[in-house]
Amino acid sequence: MLELSLVLSSLNGILISKVEEATFSGVSTDSRRIRQDELFFALSGSNFDGHDFVMDALDKGAKGAVIERPLFSTPNGKILIKVPSTLRSLGDLASTWRKRFKNLKLAAITGSNGKTTTKEMASSILSLRFSVLKNSGNLNNLIGLPLTLLKLREDHDAAVVELGTNDFGEIRRLSEISLPDIGAITNIGRAHLEKLGGIEGVSKAKGELVEGFTEHNTFIMNMNDSWVQKIGETIKCHKITFGINTPKTHISAKDIETVEFSSVRFKITVEGEELPIRIRGIGLHNVMNALCASGIALAFGCNADEIQAGLERFIPAYMRLEVMDTPLGLRIINDTYNSNPESMRSGVEELVRLKGSGRAIAVLGDMLELGTASETEHRSLGEFLLVSKVDFVITFGKYGKHTLEGLGGRVRGILAETHEEAAVVLTSFAKEGDLALIKGSRGMQMENVIKRLFKE
Repeated sequence: MLELSLVLSSLNGILISKVEEATFSGVSTDSRRIRQDELFFALSGSNFDGHDFVMDALDKGAKGAVIERPLFSTPNGKILIKVPSTLRSLGDLASTWRKRFKNLKLAAITGSNGKTTTKEMASSILSLRFSVLKNSGNLNNLIGLPLTLLKLREDHDAAVVELGTNDFGEIRRLSEISLPDIGAITNIGRAHLEKLGGIEGVSKAKGELVEGFTEHNTFIMNMNDSWVQKIGETIKCHKITFGINTPKTHISAKDIETVEFSSVRFKITVEGEELPIRIRGIGLHNVMNALCASGIALAFGCNADEIQAGLERFIPAYMRLEVMDTPLGLRIINDTYNSNPESMRSGVEELVRLKGSGRAIAVLGDMLELGTASETEHRSLGEFLLVSKVDFVITFGKYGKHTLEGLGGRVRGILAETHEEAAVVLTSFAKEGDLALIKGSRGMQMENVIKRLFKE
């Protein structure tokens, strides 16, 4: 329950209604899902303005609203709080609420790839010992993170959250809100280049997570990533290191092998203790995610046995290298959740590695938010597909033609105009026993291609 006095002191807002004492059952930014006695934040975006829905939220049971500009009227018994920025105020309230849980230890994860998987793996381990709060899905931005933190309750003694960004300053603000005790950067890759400019910019943006770390904080440090190492060298805090075939790190992995479409096995060493691990799902890169999650768990005080048990009960997330059988006899790898140059290459590597006696088919939507590097990166992807010996390529999107250019005419490829066309081309070409990777950035909605396959 949020008291009005706490809200007002957190937001430095102006109370413009006559109600002076009240409590709120929670916070919402969606008038369609408002619950009784919640506080509604009227956020504004490029395609919407929450102020248009304030009255609707109040009519549906909201006890009050946080707004940036006055309304024409205030319903009796309802509370209106005016602030300069509702988005900023949402974060300020979440930060105040997080500070109330002094015994809570919080880990924050960022990086170009693997944030969500690492978060889920860490939560799987920690939940063996703690009551854990985590982001739902990838609610990792300036809206999703505050809404997550405002769900903190007295029974929580651990939290694991992922922080996402596509511009400078966002990770810094998310860190200000969440106040992490532990920070992890999974890796630094070519993502969100449109605003971050290049790999140096990505490193700078991700490094905002730990720029305020002191001896009271712990940094989980990927020793197989030179950019992460550079970030670690600039801060003075406790560090837990991890890597593959890195015996001098706190946590390392070796003897990695795959079990077809079911799992990855390896040996993990945690501070000198070696244990066998099996993680569900495909994707050799998930070994690095598992090591990062293990480092987070170690920072929380978990032991090697808990790390082993937690990783082995981890279940991969939907639309992330999810293997599916179709009615056509074609097997697909559903990796449609998101994409960037590094994750795209990882997906292609899994496709070729697992194709067996069948053919490898890549159905690829655009990689978005690459800015001026878009054409170059898509052409480079085509060249990678060529050397990877993919048998057939279907592209979809504005930059698909550049991917096909990278093939140099040496591998058959087709640019589809719609999701439906991509599905039709795939079903026309594929034979029983073939394997197809379907992947693209979230905005390309490549899952619609998969839906078409199950309608045939």
